[in-house]
Amino acid sequence: MKNQLFLFDIDGTLLSPGPSARTAINQAIEKFTGIPPNLQIKDVAGLTDRLIVRNALGKSGVDGDMTEIINDIINDYLTLFENTYLDSIEAFVFKDALNLVHKVKENDLPLALLTGNVKRGAQIKLRRFDLMKHFSFGAYGDDGKTRSDLPIVARNRAQEVLGKTYKFNEIVLVGDTPEDAIAAKVNGCKSIIVCRRQEWYDDIVGAGADLIVESLDDPAIVI
Repeated sequence: MKNQLFLFDIDGTLLSPGPSARTAINQAIEKFTGIPPNLQIKDVAGLTDRLIVRNALGKSGVDGDMTEIINDIINDYLTLFENTYLDSIEAFVFKDALNLVHKVKENDLPLALLTGNVKRGAQIKLRRFDLMKHFSFGAYGDDGKTRSDLPIVARNRAQEVLGKTYKFNEIVLVGDTPEDAIAAKVNGCKSIIVCRRQEWYDDIVGAGADLIVESLDDPAIVI
């Protein structure tokens, strides 16, 4: 049996939260700065929640120690998001991702999360679709500044939760952005990147993804 740990990204990989998440974080930032950040997909994809807010604050002219205001904005965002997400008709799970989750489980391999979402945000997004049950632990956006900080967190948590030590080349990141591929590459992990936005393809290639697929049902994914 292979000694492998699969780490799944959430947004764009496991599910699409629809516009409610970006709308809520836009509103939370505007509440504190008075300036609408008008965040676009390029401003959030592959980044941690805290880095998204920090970047937006910087563009609004905020400098110095932002820790407290970032915490306040994140808390406000989560409250706004939770109040709208459960009623959103635009959020959905990617069927190919769920198929891969089941395929990994059928091979008795562990799954965990590696996501830029803070832990509470990840729980809100996944619990709506009863997906948290598949993942025994996670590395979240409140565990590091960037996504590339998170594989070592996940590796340490695997030791704590599973009682097993994984080499970095035994860890497989499943994501959808160039940042997922970069996080894997710089940490010596493997990556499977599903290219759901064709305009990101060249950047995903440049980021050094090990396997790029159009669907997580692709037979090239061998467990």
